[in-house]
Order: sequence, then C-alpha cells, then structure tokens
Amino acid sequence: MPTGACKMCLLQKELRSSHFIPSAMYKYCYRGDHRPIRFGGGFVLPTDRQTQDYLLCGECEGILNEGGETYVADKLATWERTFPLFADLTAVPPEFNEGGMVVFFASKTPKVEVDKLIHFAMGMFWKASVHSWKGDVKEPRIDLGPYSEPVRKWLRKEASFPEHVYLTAIVSPPERAQITINDPYEGVRKEWRTFLLHVSGLLFMLSVGKTADDGLRWLCLARNPSKPVMIAETITGQFERLLAETFNTAYKTKPFLEAMKKVEEERKKS
Repeated sequence: MPTGACKMCLLQKELRSSHFIPSAMYKYCYRGDHRPIRFGGGFVLPTDRQTQDYLLCGECEGILNEGGETYVADKLATWERTFPLFADLTAVPPEFNEGGMVVFFASKTPKVEVDKLIHFAMGMFWKASVHSWKGDVKEPRIDLGPYSEPVRKWLRKEASFPEHVYLTAIVSPPERAQITINDPYEGVRKEWRTFLLHVSGLLFMLSVGKTADDGLRWLCLARNPSKPVMIAETITGQFERLLAETFNTAYKTKPFLEAMKKVEEERKKS
C-alpha cells in the first residue's frame, strides 16, 4: 500500500484505495446482465468502473463505513420498487402534508437511524470537497470553502456539527424513485450555496452560508430534534427533469446504444 497523509486524520499512514461512492451501492444500478449507466462530462455509457483513489487510511475508512455508509447501503430504492428507508419512515403518520410536500419526523421512527443518514451524507460531501476523483483534474469536485474543515472534524467526532451548515433529506415514493447514483454537485447559487447528492431514491441537499433562510434551519436533519425528512413532489419533479435534460443532451456512446438495444429486445420477449 502507498503511504502518505490521510485526508481525514491528516496523519502519515498507509493509505487504502477508497471508493468515492461506497461499492455496495453500485448493486442498485445493475439490472439482470446490464451494467450501470454513467452519464457526465457530456457522455452516456455503460460501465462497471467504480471511482476510487488512495485518499484515506484504514481507520478513517472505517469511520465512514461504520458512521453511515454500511447502514445506507441496505436502505435504498430498488428496480423491484422496494424501498426499506421509505417503508421505515412512513410507518408513522406524517406531521405535515400540504401542497405536494409531506414531512415525517424520523425521531418518531426507531427503525430510521438518522445519525447514520447524516454521517453518510456529510462524508460524501466532504470527500467531494477534498479531492477531484479524476486522474487529470486537481481541483476538488465541489468547493465547501471554509466549511470543509469543520465537517472533517465533525466526522471524526472532534467537533460539534458545523455552524451555518444545513442538511436536508428528501425521499421519493418507490414508484417514482430514480435508481441512479449522482456524485455531489453544486446547484444554483443564491445568497448561500447548495450542493446535492442522490443515491437511489434518496436526495440530500447541503446548504452552507450565514444567510441561509429559516426554512433550511427547520428542515435540517442535524439541527431539528424532530429530524424532519421530506417527500416533496416539486423537488422530485425538478430532479426528474434535470436527469432527463442531462441525458437528452449527452452524447450516447456505441456501447450504450448496444446495451439499450438488448434491453428493448428483452422487453419485447417478456
């Protein structure tokens, strides 16, 4: 194993090949013999490639795994339209249901381990903020600015949850869940900055900045003791349109077109 400074504990140690997206989550994107479809950088192609690099030591990799990655990997939406996290969350009545927005208090649902949801999401956003995850690019995938270091300390339980940082979680009903994995990316900037992460039916929004509005504070998983989780028709629709637009404007590679031809042939046989 190579040695170097671990990005998380900052100590010189043996480094492991760390996955950007936990490897167990890729299983959701397989369907029969068909490989996951990746789109980004203007291309669409089927691939088994999992993004990884030497970034963390074994101890810090374990902190992320145990902190939330292992838990979340078993809770996501599937092609068969099962969604364990959604089922656990909706086992109790919602606290709010109006105008296409439903809010559940996860604190009332013992099966939902909210602390692990938070740790998973914050770990993903942090990993994207300290490394490009692309061999020919040096800049990190997202820029959390002064909030990246406080997040690192919080992940290692060396500090409290960072000030002016707000994490919101939105789940999609199983029948509308997008079986996709989207790396963290920055949304449209307002007075504050917002970053998004989607993993098979579960969307996280991370907002950072001193000017974030009161609604974000109330919906923050880490700050509101009731631990609100949303089902929001408007946000789900916006995400669906974004995926469709990205897909439609991307160049479809030959392997992708061949894979889609096989899918269509199997559909006609069924």
